[in-house]
Amino acid sequence: MQNTQRGIIGRITRGITPAFFLLVSVALLFSAGCSGVKTTVGGDVDTSFGYRNISQNDAPEELVESPQLPSDDGVPLSAQERIALLSTGELDTRLTPEIRKQVELHFKYYVHESRKGFEVYLKRAEAYLPYVRKVFREQGLPEEIAYLAFVESGFNTNAVSRVGATGMWQFMRYTGTRYGLEQNYWLDERRDPYKATVAAATYLKQLYEYFGDWHLAIASYNAGEGKISRALKHTGAEDFFELSRLNSGIKDRKTRLRPETQQYVPRFLAMCKIMRNLELLGFAAPNPKKANQVVAVQVGAGADLGALAKQAGVSRDVFKNLNPAYRRNISPLSGSSTAYLPTANASKAIAWLARPESRNFAGWQQYKVRKGDSLYAIGQRFGVSVSVLRQANNLKGNNLRQGALLMVPGGGQSSNLAAAKPASRSSSGSVLTGKSSAPVNTGGRPIHTVRRGENLYQIAQGYGISVSSLQAANGMSASESFLVSGQKLVIPASGSKASTAKTARSVYIVRKGDTLYSLAQRNNISLDELMRVNGLKRGKPIMPGQELLIP
Repeated sequence: MQNTQRGIIGRITRGITPAFFLLVSVALLFSAGCSGVKTTVGGDVDTSFGYRNISQNDAPEELVESPQLPSDDGVPLSAQERIALLSTGELDTRLTPEIRKQVELHFKYYVHESRKGFEVYLKRAEAYLPYVRKVFREQGLPEEIAYLAFVESGFNTNAVSRVGATGMWQFMRYTGTRYGLEQNYWLDERRDPYKATVAAATYLKQLYEYFGDWHLAIASYNAGEGKISRALKHTGAEDFFELSRLNSGIKDRKTRLRPETQQYVPRFLAMCKIMRNLELLGFAAPNPKKANQVVAVQVGAGADLGALAKQAGVSRDVFKNLNPAYRRNISPLSGSSTAYLPTANASKAIAWLARPESRNFAGWQQYKVRKGDSLYAIGQRFGVSVSVLRQANNLKGNNLRQGALLMVPGGGQSSNLAAAKPASRSSSGSVLTGKSSAPVNTGGRPIHTVRRGENLYQIAQGYGISVSSLQAANGMSASESFLVSGQKLVIPASGSKASTAKTARSVYIVRKGDTLYSLAQRNNISLDELMRVNGLKRGKPIMPGQELLIP
């Protein structure tokens, strides 16, 4: 999903019904002595909260992005399967013979070859499906469109696609921002299943109002309304099925639909047929009683999230599963954020959040300013930005007094919500990464300063090395991937010959109409160099909102 939206809790509110605010919004503003209003999300109470921690790569690739049409496995449909395939709902009537065949191949794939994987997605959907159906119903959408979350991510709140689309509803960074999903050092609300669901429903509703056709709206959710509009204009088609039939005649690659988009609608329709016939097909339907029963609360700035989990009576892993949007051990230092706590035992946590001691900067430590220190130097040493240090210490300028005490955060990811050890520089000048327990000697190797928007894969590609070797050179585990702007990385020997001209880069956010060729021409670089730095292949399109490194 790669386009734009509006509307989310407490920010852009057009298109959100009052019922949603009764369900999720929180009127609790935390300060000393305040009491709060709690609201419930989900179905009947389930106090076990035994959800396992889901990694970013937990969702199999075919459910995050599967552009290819599955091949026929040659297994005949059973009588029950044929009944399910022939069933119709609001969205899968009047299908053309070609589309029916494509739907059948996707249907057989999920029911036969990927059956065990689909059962995992059904189990994962238990936590959120009742809420998604409710939001879609309140927004006036057909309830079966809730099954797009299966196609997008398999209901994985931490799913990340190859182009950076993130969360259960696969928002791109730019799109998420447009729809009020906050993304910064502290949070990535694209992973918030509740806020992202409202944003997805709002966007789908707008797409339907624009096209007047659900199949075109669903295709646009994948490709963007601009792409679908251009293709319709070029072909003169009036619906998705006609557009799909005429697509091969479109010569302009920017206008022609990608295979992923062509198969997106048939795959979704197959999912609808399966979901309305789960028992007939031998699947265990998601149990609505196991939906997350949570309270949405407003968390004040700088709250200790580990202590909050303890106050709510859950482990840190369970808290992280309930709150995948948090990226740090503490809540953002400016403003408030939304956390979801188990309804059955949230009262004590809500009372604790109203007290000043809840905001004690978990995982932070005091740092004594030394002679010659600057905010920039300290930020480099600990792997944090100057703006974060200013927020934490209420600083406006850059001047520091020797001997003054600063609060500095622990580095690294907060996937386990444990206080991280801060990075530091030893007297010999060796570098420590956020979680490293021992210095990494540079051995004369080059140092790369992380720029805004860069990730490990892009940096490794730029130096012609593997991600694993880059992680090993910097004392990072295989599961560590989060980088902070300004962070220093040691480049292994195999990548030490990369020229400084190739490592000085800026980040560009792709706009509508951009192509790799036009960007290369505009920045006076070769197309091959632009593709190499970003790990791209020829024939692979770029999309609005995608971030590219420009040498």
